[in-house]
Amino acid sequence: MREEHPLDDEVVALPVRVERARRRIAYQSDPALTDALSEDELRAERELAEKIRTYERDQRWKQIKSASAHADRLRETTAEMERAEMADVMLARKAIAAQRRESNPRARLASLYQHRTWSLRALAGVVIAGMLWSAVNVQHNIAPGGPGDPLYWASFGLEAMISVCLVIIMIGTTRVSEWGVMGNRTQVLVAELFLLTLTIALNTYPHLSARHWYDAAVHAVAPVMIGVALMIHNAASARYSTAIARASAEIPSEDAEDLLSAAPAFRES
Repeated sequence: MREEHPLDDEVVALPVRVERARRRIAYQSDPALTDALSEDELRAERELAEKIRTYERDQRWKQIKSASAHADRLRETTAEMERAEMADVMLARKAIAAQRRESNPRARLASLYQHRTWSLRALAGVVIAGMLWSAVNVQHNIAPGGPGDPLYWASFGLEAMISVCLVIIMIGTTRVSEWGVMGNRTQVLVAELFLLTLTIALNTYPHLSARHWYDAAVHAVAPVMIGVALMIHNAASARYSTAIARASAEIPSEDAEDLLSAAPAFRES
């Protein structure tokens, strides 16, 4: 029996090693060996992908918010522009309406009559206030004793008689002058001056006798204002009457008749 030597075993193993080496050479240049990711690399790539997706979601959300804010600003700007345009339109309409009222004889007549009414009412309020002040002042000068004195109550009527006569003369003169009835103007003027002087004297005589000039001037304000208010009333009434007559003359007669005939129908409707 032949004895095997260890060297022979190595020689016998060489073909196997050569075959293994050849097979290895065939696969060792394959890119898969280097491109394949390890487990650590796979986990890192997964985390990176999640971060990228999170960032992209945040960016999309910011874009949506920015677009929404831009839309809101655009809508608000559009609404402001529409409101401004509407305000301009309304202002233009008001200006056109005002221009038409200024050029329309009917509107001018109505506005003139309205101004006349309020002006005369305001002057009437001044006269009434002056009459009340004068009545109390005259009562205090004539009967300062109190309600127990009969003159305490009668003195109110004294100033009222003077003021009422003065008002009737001045307003009545204006009313009749509108119809061309002048009468005795000198006699009326004398009566007006007498009544005005009398009411001033009743308001100031205690202070004039005591030579208290300041107090006399203060207590003369109310009766003087009555006279001034009535003079302004006469002048304003005459001017307004003339203006109303002229404004009425500018309205064609056909339009005036149509306006008067339409008034009852308007009230009934």
